[in-house]
Amino acid sequence: MKHISIIVYQGVLSTAVSNTASLLMSANESAVRKGIPAPFNIELVGVRDKTIQSNLPVQFSCSRIISEEFETDVVIIPPMSTEPEHIDSLLAENNDLIHWIKEKYEQKKQLISLCTGAYFLAESGLLDHMPATSHWGAMEDLQKRYPFIDFKPDHVVTHSKAIITGGGGFSSLNAMLYFIEHNCSKEISVELSKFYALDYGRTSQSIFTVFSGQRLHDDHEIHKAQSYIEQTFTTDITVEQIAGEVNMSRRNFIRRFKNATRLNPIEYIQRVKVEAAKKAFETGESNVADVTYSIGYNDLKTFRTVFKRITGLTPVDYRNKYKSQEVE
Repeated sequence: MKHISIIVYQGVLSTAVSNTASLLMSANESAVRKGIPAPFNIELVGVRDKTIQSNLPVQFSCSRIISEEFETDVVIIPPMSTEPEHIDSLLAENNDLIHWIKEKYEQKKQLISLCTGAYFLAESGLLDHMPATSHWGAMEDLQKRYPFIDFKPDHVVTHSKAIITGGGGFSSLNAMLYFIEHNCSKEISVELSKFYALDYGRTSQSIFTVFSGQRLHDDHEIHKAQSYIEQTFTTDITVEQIAGEVNMSRRNFIRRFKNATRLNPIEYIQRVKVEAAKKAFETGESNVADVTYSIGYNDLKTFRTVFKRITGLTPVDYRNKYKSQEVE
């Protein structure tokens, strides 16, 4: 039986703690029904306090805190429930936890981060030069803070050495299904995915990404170029045209644009166009050709290729999945 420590800290996302514990307990119940010994001993572990008030009217009672001596096999770090501007203070407040995580890794324990729980692993340095994923909305900040980590923004799960990272929101539970499959059986993992209505085997979270521009940089001219793109993307704009707007040579502009946004200008234009198309489909536009032309594409095949590469779905599939439904 593996001992699993689910870390509960001040600022943790309470629903993630309960969902993770529920999934693991259900794995135990499924195993017992099949005549197999329960695979997991699940315990909530606090950082400094055993009793922790969550962001919801829910209070967690932990069995122990990290300063106590105890054996564990797997450490799970759930996501945080905090605004981006408070992440620095939250990490500083949990410095003891970050050091404890490093100690557990050195002791050959398995680590799992769910969604923005990846901040704690990233801060520990354990993810340097390794693949990792997290919530798509935090990816720009994570990439800026931790440039030595090989972030995979579209991945739902990464697994390298003894570290598993899970994607954003409820898709991070796919990381738990992955863990359960590798420690129990595929049969139990599939059974739980059906019971909890989880998309078993999902490998990409690109479909959920909302592109809002990579703005976490201090290059004023590139901010100006981004604004120009976002205002004129429905026209047939060129890289030379945008470079001229900020008085740069094409070569210098491309270099600075990619340094600031991590995308080249063409990729940025494509993402802005696709985001506009997604919003059109979500608000009821059903004619793919009309949407294609409205965002500045003249070739339906090109638009379809770009749209699928960025979202993982064709325009028709995306429209059918997310179009507004009238309630009768």
